[in-house]
Amino acid sequence: MTTIFEERPPPGWFVLYVTRKQSRKWDWCALMIDIDPHDLDDCCPGKRKASECWVMIPGKHRNRDAAWGAIHDLMATRH
Repeated sequence: MTTIFEERPPPGWFVLYVTRKQSRKWDWCALMIDIDPHDLDDCCPGKRKASECWVMIPGKHRNRDAAWGAIHDLMATRH
């Protein structure tokens, strides 16, 4: 898999995981993939690998739920 670091979420990509950039800080980033996570099992093995990228979530967020909401809000404004 190729890892790409982005400041904005790529259009059409899906959030797989949200984590702190550094422990005990309020900066968060999201791991995104270009295949719907629900379709990963249906994807033919060996034909196509999922691409991934880390996206910085703007702002300071106290918990994972707040960061998750922020990245989804950011994605909604792009479509």
